[in-house]
Amino acid sequence: MALNRVQPGKQMHLPVTSTKVSGDPEMVGDLPVVLLGDPDAGNEADCALEGVFDLPVVASSGSANSAVSIGDALYFDEDEISKDASGKAYGNAVEAIAAGGSATINVRLKG
Repeated sequence: MALNRVQPGKQMHLPVTSTKVSGDPEMVGDLPVVLLGDPDAGNEADCALEGVFDLPVVASSGSANSAVSIGDALYFDEDEISKDASGKAYGNAVEAIAAGGSATINVRLKG
């Protein structure tokens, strides 16, 4: 076993936006995470770095409506998860949404 291994990397205590709460999606730099608890006084929280979570997703790609299909790449921009590739890569849809809709669906974190 490697002697320089620090931890498995499934979750970490990271700096987050102070207004986020447990269960919220967030980007920490280019790391897609889901908060596992509310931020502490120093605006840090335990965050999941992998897994599948129920998250709000908008079925759009930029200014156009675009259905979300299972396996589609999803992006995070301005606190919204969608197919708009101008955002940061967040994960993949594990459920579908009709074009123009929004729903809470299973999302697999990019990792």
